[in-house]
Amino acid sequence: MEDRIKVLEDLIDEHEAAVTKLAFTYVKDWSTAQDIAQEVFISVFNALDTFQHQSAYKTWIYRITVNKCKDMLGSAYFRRNILTESVARIFKGSEGDTADKVIRMEEMKGISRDVFSLPEKYREIIILYYYEELTTEEIGELLDIGSSTIRTRLARARQKLQSLSKRRDQVEQRPAERFKN
Repeated sequence: MEDRIKVLEDLIDEHEAAVTKLAFTYVKDWSTAQDIAQEVFISVFNALDTFQHQSAYKTWIYRITVNKCKDMLGSAYFRRNILTESVARIFKGSEGDTADKVIRMEEMKGISRDVFSLPEKYREIIILYYYEELTTEEIGELLDIGSSTIRTRLARARQKLQSLSKRRDQVEQRPAERFKN
């Protein structure tokens, strides 16, 4: 029992921040991400004896995290409460923002919206590759998909993001063009 507790403490020390950040990229709410991280480590502790060392602890923990996030995103509670609060927070800005800061925030919101508008199979690859900086092999192991499939999905996701970005840029330019005439 003490060995399991020591292993868990080491895993928490090593992975807690990354697990919380990964959960946040899915749920976009910090307190919910922290709750998910706690649930992840409870699950890790309960399943520690069954871990078969076929993958690294990091991959195993990330897989648990992704599954907990998907469960949360699918829950009625999340859709009803957390998303509503998140949207409200987006529209509340600090009054002292400079124009450049506001423009950068708008660009980041646009990129985030684009990423979150992708189908899940592309969105999770983008999040794991760019935000969590996992390799395609690690992502494949995490999602139980071949690394060549991961590379294909990553390429398709990039294409979709480029297309969404171009469309967003065109839409943003149209109102300005109306005032030129």
